[in-house]
Amino acid sequence: MNIHPTYPIFPIMIFLSFVASLLPWLWIKRDNIGILFLSLWLAIACLNQFVNSVIWHGNTRNFAPVWCDISTRLMIGITVAIPGSSLCMTRRLYHIFSMRAFLLTPIQKRRALTEDLCICLGIPFLQMAIQYTVEGNRYNILEDIGCYPATYNVWPAYVLYYCWPVIIGLLIAVYSALTIRAASKQGNEIEKFLEDKTQRQHYHRLIILAVFNIFAAAPFASIIMILDLTTFPMIPYIGWEDTHLYYSRVYEFPAVVWRSDSAWNAVMEMCRWILVLCAIFFYGVFGFSGEAINAYKKAFWKVAGLVGVKMGRSSMPQEHLPQ
Repeated sequence: MNIHPTYPIFPIMIFLSFVASLLPWLWIKRDNIGILFLSLWLAIACLNQFVNSVIWHGNTRNFAPVWCDISTRLMIGITVAIPGSSLCMTRRLYHIFSMRAFLLTPIQKRRALTEDLCICLGIPFLQMAIQYTVEGNRYNILEDIGCYPATYNVWPAYVLYYCWPVIIGLLIAVYSALTIRAASKQGNEIEKFLEDKTQRQHYHRLIILAVFNIFAAAPFASIIMILDLTTFPMIPYIGWEDTHLYYSRVYEFPAVVWRSDSAWNAVMEMCRWILVLCAIFFYGVFGFSGEAINAYKKAFWKVAGLVGVKMGRSSMPQEHLPQ
């Protein structure tokens, strides 16, 4: 794989992905924790890549160290935040199609909400902290890529950092398969509990997203882990002091260096463009629903009203029940 995106194609695409990731917040119900955090973390990841791709286009100067510290921490957390949010969404979908969600008491609902928040927020921040134990230097700067985490290629890195997206991806695949199985068995029963056609269509879209997760989450994380394992030689782990001996350093890599290595180039480009792919698919699933069209109409007429154009009665969007 030898992808060489040209400037400014990637910055434009990743910025549009940022916008597309946030748009569903206009109509998605606020108690849908998994989808909301999936949208939020995906948007943060896209915005982070957009800023880096613009600032470090054609250079490797270390002129924004504070930003790089924040940016690399976000990258580390996002490796588990996006799949973790998908896990929450898929788990909730399984509980709905297995009829468990309809039988929860208020206490159980609060407990489920706490569990979702721990997965969507707690695990990413925990990952940000744990990764420091295998961080060889402060961060790296790659030309055209920007700031990038500097994980020391020792065996604890695969236990503490690289393996968790794979594990979460496998859990997503299990829940997705169970959801599809439950939906095929109890589809008629579910129809009785869902209030209207809009809600039924919403959960059908979630099933599509669950199917996508089966073929995306664990396989992609596994490919990245294998490429990281094979691109650079494994370094013997001696201890904490050896790992952090040169922690204060910042290494700069011109594009000609990292792009000359096909495996390194593949890892860098895959990690960037997978965000665009996820945002496109995410928006494709949620961005053309009835609720979305209704939200677009409301936004259009609200903006039009600012310039004196009033909405006719025949153009008024119909109200839909929230998801």
